[in-house]
Amino acid sequence: MGVTGSTKSDGQALLPKGDAKESIKKKFIISAMVISNFIAWTGLSLMAPFFPIEAKKKGLGETLIGLIYSSSELVIFLVSPLIGMLISTASPRFFYITGILIIGSTTILFGTLDMSSPGLPFIVTCFAVRMIEATGVSSLISSSFLIASQNYPDNLGSIYGILETAVGLGFMAGPAIGGGLYQIGGFGLPFWVLGGCTFACGVVSWILLPSKHYGQQCSDSECPSRWTIFRSPWVLFGSFVTMCAYTAALIWMPVLSLHLKEFNLSQVVIGLLYTIPPGMYAITTPLWGYLIDGKVPPTFLIIVGLILTSICCLVFGPAPFLPFLPHDMVTCIVTLVLMGLCFAPVAVSSIKCLVEGARSLGFDVNGANFGIVGGVVQSSVCLGTLLGPLFGGLLTERFGFAWMMVAAAIIALFPLIFFGPFLLYAASVKYKSTDDKKKYDKLNGVINNNIAMTTYQ
Repeated sequence: MGVTGSTKSDGQALLPKGDAKESIKKKFIISAMVISNFIAWTGLSLMAPFFPIEAKKKGLGETLIGLIYSSSELVIFLVSPLIGMLISTASPRFFYITGILIIGSTTILFGTLDMSSPGLPFIVTCFAVRMIEATGVSSLISSSFLIASQNYPDNLGSIYGILETAVGLGFMAGPAIGGGLYQIGGFGLPFWVLGGCTFACGVVSWILLPSKHYGQQCSDSECPSRWTIFRSPWVLFGSFVTMCAYTAALIWMPVLSLHLKEFNLSQVVIGLLYTIPPGMYAITTPLWGYLIDGKVPPTFLIIVGLILTSICCLVFGPAPFLPFLPHDMVTCIVTLVLMGLCFAPVAVSSIKCLVEGARSLGFDVNGANFGIVGGVVQSSVCLGTLLGPLFGGLLTERFGFAWMMVAAAIIALFPLIFFGPFLLYAASVKYKSTDDKKKYDKLNGVINNNIAMTTYQ
């Protein structure tokens, strides 16, 4: 009698059932992490369109507004390495759920800060709550990628991309959601709604996430030092491009709503304007990835993208030394669209350069090594998202919005200025190697042709 797998006596029926349950459980796990990361970054970015207005009522200047807005990125940058070390010797489930609960609590708490006294009390409480919230976000992000790598060891790149997409979409949706809820219910409603949703995700995650311990993925002798990766000039170039690109792309974030007050726009419209650049980025990123995989040189896309980004910044100001540039809502919207389109190829290509540089040093982009490469990418992004709003508030308060955007245009060109000699050298080496290969192929063809003719005779 053949084994059909339909009887309980042979034990075969239980295996497919178990596999199906495990597969469904893993899908729930990744879904919960995607939703949690989306909500976490939505909570971090939702205050962009209305917080500057409320902070102005409390007596804050643009510099302090930028510092409060960017303090979360500084905390994520500083705390992430420590949390990464702790997670390697503890349960990531604990850090994941703890991070969600911290985010939910602080998000709800931030919604009550409008009742704080103006001046120093408001400033201190904003910084404290924002930094504690960022600690929870750091814990959530670090544990998410470790849990994902353990549940999907053969699809790390895809899972990393999915989680990063959730982060990007959250960063895009936050201002729109925040602006809409603010107009409906005032300062507190956006934070209370997002905080409640975060707690709901925490309960679901508590039920679904496994409680098993995750150890390190390799021994100390097998894991290369994280500092070794910076021996590659391409890693340095890619990291610097990422940092400068994010700085220039986000420098206007904390002050745009103040800049647009002259147009008498509603908070919903302002929130929608905040979503344009990240929306263009999310839509066009697959196209740029396809072009890079199709042998379009990433350095070419970086150079063109940075130059166009710099031009967009000058138009967006508009630059005081270019008086012929228009200053109206149509120009503002078109420029925001173009900034998102120009930023996307730079961001994708810089990561490509960084990854290829790591591979040239022997880093396989998987397992523990994948964590090192991903950590460098995340650090570069965090530095950019920290410096952008910080410089935006500081420069706007000192010199005004137009000159702040001129500074953004210069920052966008920093990678080409500092790494120009290296790029020229790399291009000359590549051209020489290509020319030598053509000469070799031509000589080899002549030799083979002579051999063939001799053999034929």
